[in-house]
Amino acid sequence: MKHKAAIVTGGAVRIGKSIALRLARLDYNIVLHYHSSEEEAQKTKSTIEQLGVLCHLVQTNLKEPEAGPALFEEIPKEWEIEVLINNASIFQMSDFHDPGVERLDQHYAINFRSPYSLTKSFIRHSKQGHIINLLDTKVEENHTEHLDYLLTKKLLKDFTLISARELGPDFRVNGIAPGLILPPEGKDNDYLLKKAEEIPLETIGDLTQIENAVEFLIKNPFLTGQILYINGGEHL
Repeated sequence: MKHKAAIVTGGAVRIGKSIALRLARLDYNIVLHYHSSEEEAQKTKSTIEQLGVLCHLVQTNLKEPEAGPALFEEIPKEWEIEVLINNASIFQMSDFHDPGVERLDQHYAINFRSPYSLTKSFIRHSKQGHIINLLDTKVEENHTEHLDYLLTKKLLKDFTLISARELGPDFRVNGIAPGLILPPEGKDNDYLLKKAEEIPLETIGDLTQIENAVEFLIKNPFLTGQILYINGGEHL
């Protein structure tokens, strides 16, 4: 007997953890990927299992080219993967004055190549399913202090739309583009509130709104190729 399950990359902390917990509440067993956050991953696993479902931890470095196939090899055979959440990401400052391409390669490997590889592995592993890619509201902009991050997120947005077109009807592919939800490392909510003065709704969001967006996409089987901007109108 197969048990429905979902994969969440970067699921130990922050947005990934929040999504994993909502999926657990929707009765999915969780394949929780993490790289270096082992202690946090174990705590999240415990919280998930308190909700009455199972959680299988997978530790891997998504920078590796074969990370996608390797991750799928570790999934319990009796689990039927129905949902793939490509959440893992790195976010570093960079611009045209940075020498070389090392930082671009790092962002490309995690922010784009791993979702690309996992998508290909998913469609080989399952007959049908739903993929949700975590983007960024700034994919609609062309000014940034995070050049390599933004380039790779823009690429993931286009891949989301191409995948939705090519993989239907068996697979749905959608994206979520968060705005001012969580402060970056080293910042706090005051930083976000200051930023919020420049957007239409003049406020910040929270993790519940990202969770609700995931649930909305999962429960609406007529949706594919959609990008949900959870951002108070910032993309406008």
